[in-house]
Amino acid sequence: MRIEDIDKMLDRLRIKDIGEEDRKIYAEVLDIRTLKILYKLSTKFIKAIGGVISTGKEANVFYADGIFEGKEVPMAVKIYRIETSSFEKMDEYIFGDRRFEHRISTKEKIYLWAEKEFRNLERAFENGVRVPEPYTYLRNVLLMEFIGEDEVPAPTLIEIGKELAQLDVQKIFEKIIENVKKLYRKAELVHADLSEYNVMLLDEPVIIDLSQAVLRDHPKALNYLRRDIRNLAKFFNKFRLQISEDELFEDIVGGENGDRD
Repeated sequence: MRIEDIDKMLDRLRIKDIGEEDRKIYAEVLDIRTLKILYKLSTKFIKAIGGVISTGKEANVFYADGIFEGKEVPMAVKIYRIETSSFEKMDEYIFGDRRFEHRISTKEKIYLWAEKEFRNLERAFENGVRVPEPYTYLRNVLLMEFIGEDEVPAPTLIEIGKELAQLDVQKIFEKIIENVKKLYRKAELVHADLSEYNVMLLDEPVIIDLSQAVLRDHPKALNYLRRDIRNLAKFFNKFRLQISEDELFEDIVGGENGDRD
C-alpha cells in the first residue's frame, strides 16, 4: 500500500491529525482485510483513531477515542500484523494450551493469537489482576483500555530505567508480585514473557502483552513462570532488593500443587 493513498483511507476511519511518521506506521498494518475490520469496529466502538502508542514485530498499538458500554473511553487499538508475524514463535505458546491447540491452522493463526490475548486479558481482569480491561476483538484487531493520560501512554519500567530509584521500588515490586500471584492462583495463567518491558507504571503497575500467556496446566507453565521470575529479579535486584528467585517462586505457586488463595 502506497503511503500517498493512506490519507484517504484514514479520513474514512476518522483518523485524527497525525504526522508523517505515524502515517508510515499505519501503512505497515493497514492492508485491505484490516481496513474492513476497522471499519466494522468503528461503527460501534471507535469514534476516532489517533497516533501510535507502540510498535513491535507482531503488532502495532494506536490510540483511539472509543465507546464502550455507552461511555466514551480512551482506548488502545492493537493491530496484529497479518503478513509479517512470526508464526513459529506463536506455536510454542499455542501447543499445550487446551483452549486453542485443536484450532491451529496457518491461515487463521494470527486471528487466533488476537483472540488468545483477548481471552487472557478477560480472564486476568475478571480475577482482579491489573491489566488493561479488554473491550472486544475482531480478527486481528483488539480493543482495550488505554493505559496513560491525555493520549500519552504510561511508561514501561524499562523506559523509566534508573529514575525508578526515586520511587518506592519495593512497593512497586510487591504490587507486581501481588498481580503475578493473582494471575497464577486465581486466573490460573502464567504470563510467559514477563519483564520490565511489559509492565507499565501509571498510579500502579499494569501488566501488558498477554498474547503468549498460557494456562497453568500447560506442560511448560512452571518453566515459563520461573523465567518470568528470573526476569523480574534481574531487573529489580539492580535496585538492591536482593530477591531470591526460589523463594519468590514458592511464594507465588503456594505449595507443590499451586493451591489457590
